Amino acid sequence: MPPDDPDTIAFDIGWDFARFGRRMDAAVCSASLLTGYAAGREHFWVAQHRPDRFVSKWLQLRLNAFKRRRILCPDVDPSYLRRIDCDTCPITLVTLTRGALRDSDWSVDRINNDGAYAPGNLMVMSVRANRAKGTKDYRDVVLLASQTADVPIVDPERKHLSKREWERVACVMVGAADVAEAAPTLKPLLTRIPEDSRAPLYYVLQQMLLHAVARASSRNQLVKALNRFQPSRERCLGLRFAAERLSVLLKTANYAYDALDDELFQRQLRCWFLNVPRAHVPELLSLCAWYGAQRCEPTLPTAWSIETHGRFSERT
Repeated sequence: MPPDDPDTIAFDIGWDFARFGRRMDAAVCSASLLTGYAAGREHFWVAQHRPDRFVSKWLQLRLNAFKRRRILCPDVDPSYLRRIDCDTCPITLVTLTRGALRDSDWSVDRINNDGAYAPGNLMVMSVRANRAKGTKDYRDVVLLASQTADVPIVDPERKHLSKREWERVACVMVGAADVAEAAPTLKPLLTRIPEDSRAPLYYVLQQMLLHAVARASSRNQLVKALNRFQPSRERCLGLRFAAERLSVLLKTANYAYDALDDELFQRQLRCWFLNVPRAHVPELLSLCAWYGAQRCEPTLPTAWSIETHGRFSERT
């Protein structure tokens, strides 16, 4: 059978559960999963490895994805999960816990729920943020961000998010959504772009500036490099002003990304960005990549299988 055949996928998952000494519940697993598990138990009388939290999460993701008939790309492995791991939830800003059975525990979720479990479409967030996001798409989240009152939420079960938290969810989702209009991609970046995820070029630019402006030498170096793409002297001066203003705002910001939510900074940066000649955009993208910026491809990756809602085909 081909490697993308559902029975082959199930067998491999069951086999790996046995290889790492993880139990598989016969009451909730399909026959094909249990076949692989039984074969693995026969082959591995003793577990071959002790799984760390990344291997455990990988096994659980594969099982959950298969039960929901979702594609999990081969590149999503324990080393990939280690790479996208983080210490702080980019939505709620809480320090993530590990296996504490609390709403601050780390979880891995798809950014675009219509896509596969694939590189660029996964991020680490808290269980609480994951639970609130659920199956919502980008437009659902934008609506919640606009309707939620800008006051603290009394929520004993902590199943809801504040206005600012919904705005952060929208920030991380817009790059993974099929958004045709430009306006949503020209807003302040309110939280860290998750490792390896897609983001609008304007967000990438903001993150680059945020990381560079604290030191005068790195700030001047980046501004000089960016202004090579801007023929307008007025806009060049505007970018320099924006970078210097951001460096001042950072000194009093409780969360660094809140400094980007400043109208004067945003006005100058948008003017610079919107007046970069289209012919220079490829060079700007190259500079962003050189600075280690995230993915900002013009179309959603084929590996996400958006046309099938991230599901693998059933064979008869």
